[in-house]
Amino acid sequence: MRMDSLPFAEFAFLYIGLGIFLIILLGVVLPNIMPTPRGRLNRQRRELKHRLFERQQAEKAADKAQRDFAKLQSRAQNVQPKQLREAEGLAADMQTMLVHANDKVLVAENHVRRILLDEFPPAVHQQLLEKYSL
Repeated sequence: MRMDSLPFAEFAFLYIGLGIFLIILLGVVLPNIMPTPRGRLNRQRRELKHRLFERQQAEKAADKAQRDFAKLQSRAQNVQPKQLREAEGLAADMQTMLVHANDKVLVAENHVRRILLDEFPPAVHQQLLEKYSL
């Protein structure tokens, strides 16, 4: 078998070019997609914003459940006891959901604060904490 008839010999330049391209790709692109301190901070701030929105929704749901329960309680003579118990249970569940949403907000705030204090120089800590209201 001759060397000229091997598939590698026919496409040697293609294989070498592909190898060089992969090396460049890994050397240039990979460091740019690695998470930077600013990128981690932005991701955690988005998470905090999402958790604040969830807490707002939980507050609305808890208020509505409490209003509905109070409304049913004011008409207790005309409402079935089962319906009243269900409304009371729903109001309690919504309060529990609100507590969990508040806890998630606290955790997200702590993550943002930790990134600010761990990833950025001490000279800018106070400035960043004030900027992000933490």
